Amino acid sequence: MRLAAVQKALEDIVAPVLPPDADFAREQLALIVRSLALVRKQIPQEYAFHVHDAHAFSAFGSEVAACLPDAHPARGELAQAIEDVRAIAPPVVPDRTALEQAVRALRGAIETAVQQVGEDAATLRAIGPVVLEHTRRQTLLERAWVADTGFDRDPASLPLPETILYSAGETPR
Repeated sequence: MRLAAVQKALEDIVAPVLPPDADFAREQLALIVRSLALVRKQIPQEYAFHVHDAHAFSAFGSEVAACLPDAHPARGELAQAIEDVRAIAPPVVPDRTALEQAVRALRGAIETAVQQVGEDAATLRAIGPVVLEHTRRQTLLERAWVADTGFDRDPASLPLPETILYSAGETPR
């Protein structure tokens, strides 16, 4: 979304004000716009690309290992590297669109459930802290996610997004 806005600003605001004789600047701007378009196209597929690479190189490494003599010094290190990749890489890449739709539906179901609590005091007392804690964690993640824009009032207080995204302690299961 932000990349689309940046691309549009470059095309609609920056490009028109470049002097007619600024050929190099126009060339560079066109390169930047095309690069942004490429990145926007690739980002949704990046995880699938990495998982595909993991499986492709794991298979390739196995084929290379099969060609090495049993006593070859690289065989053990290669076998360990293959095993490390296989232990991390998921067997299949989740369908990103289906996952996004399922999460959207889950968010809607949660919103409906919370709204339907109504004025039931006992349920409000039970659900209130749960909603507040989730909101705290989600807000922290979202602030960290966009901290590099420079708009956060206290970016130094934020963890790196990856410490939240890849931390089992911060992600309720």
